[in-house]
Amino acid sequence: MAAVLCNGIGRLCNGTCEILGSIFSLPCKACGVVCEGASKALRSPFCFYLTVALGLNIPPVIFAVEAFTSNGGGCSIALNWLLVNAVLCFVNIAAAMYISGKIAYVPANEMNTVAPAPPTSDVETGTKVDNNTKVEAKEATKKSTMWPTLFESNTRAKSLSRVRDVLCHDPIVAIYIIIGIVYIVWQTMGVGRVNEAADCGGGLDNLISDALMCGFLFISLGAMSFSCSVCCLR
Repeated sequence: MAAVLCNGIGRLCNGTCEILGSIFSLPCKACGVVCEGASKALRSPFCFYLTVALGLNIPPVIFAVEAFTSNGGGCSIALNWLLVNAVLCFVNIAAAMYISGKIAYVPANEMNTVAPAPPTSDVETGTKVDNNTKVEAKEATKKSTMWPTLFESNTRAKSLSRVRDVLCHDPIVAIYIIIGIVYIVWQTMGVGRVNEAADCGGGLDNLISDALMCGFLFISLGAMSFSCSVCCLR
């Protein structure tokens, strides 16, 4: 009876220690996941693009939060523009991470793919053929192995193929392209909101101006940084 009681208490203590250990180790595990993700992002060829996307889309979100906490300064038109702009900026950040991850991810079947061995000819097997046949076989072997080696089996070609597949065939990216057009239109509408915010007072016109600066910079630098990142693919 005492042994059963001791075993039960021991199991209860062990279970309690395991639960407490899992709870207390969660921050360390979360920190490890974040550090690993940051390390992969820094080593990724899309590091420049992600830096531009984060650096130019986070400030407008902060501007919207600042305007919201001040109750919009009595100008609902300017506040609504900033809030919608913050949502669009958040979508830009999420899309940048998604597109970068999809393109930079190398499927296992591509990593393990080995270039096919060049076909053997009669010359290599020792078959007796005349000199003309030997020359023709060598030329055919060169033509059949040179171009696949340079293009089809090239890692860069596969990377560019993933870029094409993600940009042209991914449904999530297709939706983001539509949202991106809305984002550009929204930035254009923001130019008129600056004057309306200035008439309302409250200082929201400065927040909108700063958000517009980040927005137009992202439109120009975002496309350039993405192109540079694609050129860095290997």
